[in-house]
Amino acid sequence: MRTVLLTVAFAATALLGAPAAPAADAAPPYESMLKIDAHSHVFDPHPGFPALFRRINVRTINVCNNGTDGHLAPMHTIAFDLYRQDPTLFPFESTFDLLQRDAPAYSQNVTTWLADTFARGAVGVKIWKEVGLEIKDRAGRFILPDDPLFDPIYAFIARQGRVLHAHLAEPIDAWLPLDKNSPHYSYYSTNPQWHLHGKPEFPSHAAIIAARDRILEKHPTLVVLGAHLGSLEHDLEGIARRLDRYPNFHLEVAARTRNLTRHPSDRVRAFFLRYQDRLLYGVDQSWKPYRQNIVTEAQRQGHLNRLELRYRADYDYYAGRGEITYDNRKVEALALPRGVLEKFYHRNAERLFRLETAWAGPK
Repeated sequence: MRTVLLTVAFAATALLGAPAAPAADAAPPYESMLKIDAHSHVFDPHPGFPALFRRINVRTINVCNNGTDGHLAPMHTIAFDLYRQDPTLFPFESTFDLLQRDAPAYSQNVTTWLADTFARGAVGVKIWKEVGLEIKDRAGRFILPDDPLFDPIYAFIARQGRVLHAHLAEPIDAWLPLDKNSPHYSYYSTNPQWHLHGKPEFPSHAAIIAARDRILEKHPTLVVLGAHLGSLEHDLEGIARRLDRYPNFHLEVAARTRNLTRHPSDRVRAFFLRYQDRLLYGVDQSWKPYRQNIVTEAQRQGHLNRLELRYRADYDYYAGRGEITYDNRKVEALALPRGVLEKFYHRNAERLFRLETAWAGPK
């Protein structure tokens, strides 16, 4: 019955279409809209990043991940230094070590670490897809994100009033044969370690999503921000059911706007209108020069140029009207009302991450 009601609600809203907005409700010019990128990875003190962000009115949530690559300390040092230098542009999320998970005092060690990052200003905690798809217990079984190992950590994050930013599972495409028409073809064709089709030893997409849902049930006071539309970008109805069921669940669209453009625009618009208080903007740009050889200025400038183009293309889709070109495809823009755009682009992030406090800088 819930699915039927949701479908009717979507359809009823969609039938309204996107009528011409009154002047007071029209989308503001691109530069006038404060845009908070709630899923960013900038680990470079180069002045080109703050210069770009100020020029186009972008602020970020700078996300530390992951917990197994051996860069935990330098990654957090860079994130904190950027935040200390410019609190309005670079509020950050911390993450935690997963390599010492068999240690007797593991959860206590993690919460002590997180408490220190919170004291330094961290507004949330990132958990990445390595939980569920990479790390294993001593018996060689994959550790799912609802494993009791993490319960004291989740409870601590909830008590501290911080956000758990959860990238769990992958797009459903990871479990399907490679498809050149998929928006994820490029990633999985060049990162075969994450393409899981024909690898039955890995947990299924459904198993990881169910584990994530159990976290929401077990920890109702924990605010969970599902990265990448909660890895349900193919299923707006499935997302809607969870948003209705779990009031502590929110979503960001980083690296999944292209997926939204594959759905009928009237349904996507109806979805945004219905869940306008639960959705955050993000891109998932990644610039981590500490993990590789020294980058050139040309490489850095190329990244900045691509990033600006992505921000502008996204705004055209969410705020524009009529037919536009997105990722070389003709799609219908959403023409979201100004109030919905403001929630999506900054007000929801300000509320969830308590950014008014974060922007005041480290204490």
